[in-house]
Amino acid sequence: MAEPVDRQSIDRETLGNTLPKLLHQRYQQWGEKRVALRQKEFGIWREYTWNDCYEKTKFIALGLASLGLRNGDIVFILGHSSPEWLWCEVGVQAVGGTVAGINPVAGIDQVKNTLTNIPVVVVFAQDQEQVDKVMEMSSDLPSLKRIVYWNEKGLRHYNESILLSLSELVNLGESFERSQPGEFERRLLEGKKTDVAMILSSQRANGELKGWPATQGFLISSAQAALAMHPVRVGDEYVSGSSPSWFFEQVLGFGVSLLTGQRLNFAERADTAPMDFREISPQIVMYPSRTWELVADGIQKNLEGGSRLKRALYQLNLSTSQKGADLVNQGHGASLLGTMLNRMVSLLLVRPLRDKHGLNRARVAYAAGGTLPEETSRIFHAFSINVEAVYGSSKDGIVTSPPPQEIRIE
Repeated sequence: MAEPVDRQSIDRETLGNTLPKLLHQRYQQWGEKRVALRQKEFGIWREYTWNDCYEKTKFIALGLASLGLRNGDIVFILGHSSPEWLWCEVGVQAVGGTVAGINPVAGIDQVKNTLTNIPVVVVFAQDQEQVDKVMEMSSDLPSLKRIVYWNEKGLRHYNESILLSLSELVNLGESFERSQPGEFERRLLEGKKTDVAMILSSQRANGELKGWPATQGFLISSAQAALAMHPVRVGDEYVSGSSPSWFFEQVLGFGVSLLTGQRLNFAERADTAPMDFREISPQIVMYPSRTWELVADGIQKNLEGGSRLKRALYQLNLSTSQKGADLVNQGHGASLLGTMLNRMVSLLLVRPLRDKHGLNRARVAYAAGGTLPEETSRIFHAFSINVEAVYGSSKDGIVTSPPPQEIRIE
């Protein structure tokens, strides 16, 4: 039986060089005092403190340890962004495993192609749909030992021995903790920044998916690079809307939250996401470039269906915002008339439209993986939203200029 690890030694050694250690830091710092994340369930935002997240992660990790997960074993996560995605990911990494994932909307052929090319040991699946995908190809996955699901609806009558619910895994972890107290903390200390945290996928020009290993240090330094460009404050809101298997969601969502205490929010369903996003009105917004274009189209349609006064105010705002930018670029301050016009337009037009699209509090806005068309950028600039293009490079992490096509993550 392993000896319990002294808590003070963890504090000295937990330097934030792995995601599990960052979670431990936030747990020590805030515990029950601060909400770490929220998820919309049946129309109500359910809150989880940092203590809740630490406990969930700890027992998932120990449950995996009780199943015999070893250092370097690969665990696949197949599901939409959710608290369980985060807990399972960090739990896997806490006991030395490596996470791989794919967007859950991917078809069965793409999932099969990905899984059969990776020696996966455990698969975490969100629901019956994802479990069925994995079960269909389980005979082609010789290294697969368990499929763990977290949404039990429709799965209660499944009797396959390979299946295990997340609540059952947590129970295993709690039993493991009683038999080997301090094991989780001991494994935390063993984590290194050179450990492979994830196998990320990048799509080449020919459509082929290419997997590459991302270390703990790489993910954290990428998040730190983003923070160097745009600091995030404790308690800033972020809505996780993309699959965490995507590099940008992993870094700007999960990584930054563990580094800073940025609060993660998860929509109830895809069809409620726009309203859920509006309710949160996050300070930090990250969309793929194409999504920003769709938001801009929505703003323009709202204007086209609005009154003649609104359309006139919008054109005035476009003109004055461009002139103001030109003056600043020339080293001059904005004119008094321009300032007064901007305030009037902001009150009557800008604030209502920003609020309708959940952008009322947006302070940092990222367009991930591509540059916005000039017209789209002008629309957001007129609404005082500076959308900055960011790219991902397997060499440099987060960058603001396009890397070579062969190493771009999209």
